[in-house]
Amino acid sequence: MPAKSFKRFRLAACMGLAVLAQLAAAPAAQAADLGLVKPGTLTYCSSMDAPPLAEYDENQQPRGFSVDVARDVAKQLGNLKVDWKVMSFSGQIPALEARQCDLVIGQLYDKPERRQIIDLIDYMYSSESIMVPRDNPHHVHTLDDLSGLKVAVLNGTTMSTLLDKENEHLKAMGKKPMNIVVYSSDADAFQGFRAQQVDAYGTTAESGAHFQQASGNMFIQAVPPFGRIATGIGARKGEPLSPAVARAVAELVKSDRYGKMLAKWNIEGDRY
Repeated sequence: MPAKSFKRFRLAACMGLAVLAQLAAAPAAQAADLGLVKPGTLTYCSSMDAPPLAEYDENQQPRGFSVDVARDVAKQLGNLKVDWKVMSFSGQIPALEARQCDLVIGQLYDKPERRQIIDLIDYMYSSESIMVPRDNPHHVHTLDDLSGLKVAVLNGTTMSTLLDKENEHLKAMGKKPMNIVVYSSDADAFQGFRAQQVDAYGTTAESGAHFQQASGNMFIQAVPPFGRIATGIGARKGEPLSPAVARAVAELVKSDRYGKMLAKWNIEGDRY
């Protein structure tokens, strides 16, 4: 090869390598700008006890619709590794504020009081449900029918708040209020219900449908789904991660991937 041609070839090769290096460094630089708790890793706080959104499978691997969303966001933000910090629902926002994780995902409802504390990036809708044994021995068809019954709920949830308000309504009607039994995890609440320690179990419509199917219809959703509300990913206010996640979620929701995820977990009705 002539000397000039070799020099041009070597220059082009060097330029090509430089471009490849810049492309490879781009995701890392992008991730560095996000102020992550752990470099190269997107850490999520989640209770991991809310199927079909987030739970561990028989091999102790995370699975669920929200898990798929979490991984998609991480991939869009620079092929970040995903890590999970499992904790009770009530501790997730405090943990986020304390920088124990980067984001919260699971069944975090978009409510005005939460938006005063954190940013919320919505990616689905969710509803509430009341579960009872299949034969419905107490004839529960409305929330008023829960009068005098023991009802299991997860601490710090919208369901817990709604049932507290229902108790005020029952008292105003001269009816006996329900006995609301609060558990630290949704799985514990369901197990308490399954063991007949309570008469009914209040959870999300998504989890209710999952437990009904998984139990072979031993339990049914006695009250039509109610309280439909947007559900999102929680992020700290004023940090660059929020707009980055918002862009990633917006891209996901518009894509074919989103519809496939909903269908995979049988929650097409929760499309955002």
